[in-house]
Amino acid sequence: MKSVLILSVLLSTLFAQPSWIDNPNTDTLLGGVGVSNDINPVSKRRCATVAARANIAETIKVEISSYFKMVSKSDNNTYTKVTEQMIEQKASEVLVGSVIKDSYEDKDGTLYVWVVVEKSQINSILI
Repeated sequence: MKSVLILSVLLSTLFAQPSWIDNPNTDTLLGGVGVSNDINPVSKRRCATVAARANIAETIKVEISSYFKMVSKSDNNTYTKVTEQMIEQKASEVLVGSVIKDSYEDKDGTLYVWVVVEKSQINSILI
């Protein structure tokens, strides 16, 4: 019974997700995690990497524009109210020195890619 418990703990540790998936930043690194479920392994890695870099860019600078429109109409005892809202988010930043630090593929085939850039390089971009 004791050996089954030890094996269970070892297997759960072996197949546990890396901590960087939920906490991509460190004291010296700004990180982003990208995720992809693409069937093609090449495009899966590429998509996850681009998503991770976009995640970092959004951390540095995000432009947000929003649009809100409300139209009310009254006709023969009928009242109609239509609301429309659109929010657009755009991140655009040059990430010099960003590198893939690690990757992890889940048992269901989901690929996680961890991209990082030195925080010291980010400071030079913002200055």
